[in-house]
Amino acid sequence: MSFARTDAPEELSRMVELCNSARLLATEDALITPTSSSAWLRSQDVPVEELGRRDHELLLRVRECLRDHVEGRDTTRELNKLARQLLGAPRWSSDGEPVLPPRRTGPLAGYLAGILGTAFTAGLTGERDRLKTCRNPDCRWVFYDRSPARNSEWCALEVCTARRTPRRHRSRHAGG
Repeated sequence: MSFARTDAPEELSRMVELCNSARLLATEDALITPTSSSAWLRSQDVPVEELGRRDHELLLRVRECLRDHVEGRDTTRELNKLARQLLGAPRWSSDGEPVLPPRRTGPLAGYLAGILGTAFTAGLTGERDRLKTCRNPDCRWVFYDRSPARNSEWCALEVCTARRTPRRHRSRHAGG
């Protein structure tokens, strides 16, 4: 039985959208330049001005680190480095809710701190285990796995599985 890929829950959707700002199968990357990154961030309701080189590099570091983390690669060192740079000490709001505030002010710092805080919280609650990276190495699309067994491997069966199955068949029967 196949399950349709639906959007991630609201609290994880911004993280998934950042990870998927690069569409590898289509060779598209919304964050390829500081100008395109600024436009993409504004489309995500992050009111930034034109990004400078350092902010652009930071945005790319966060995206790639989170993609690698979701894929299961060891990103502990880089995640901790980013957390020290972007997150303040945990505290509780006046409503009694736990908060991981940004270390710096500004729209980009707040956005990236929020994304990193979401990744941290998702790890604590177990929701991180539902985030998957498509098994197709040419794709690496990040998706939320809603299957009961939490064992989905492909972003969309009609796209990536359909591309991989004939290749596997040909490689098994090559040289025949």
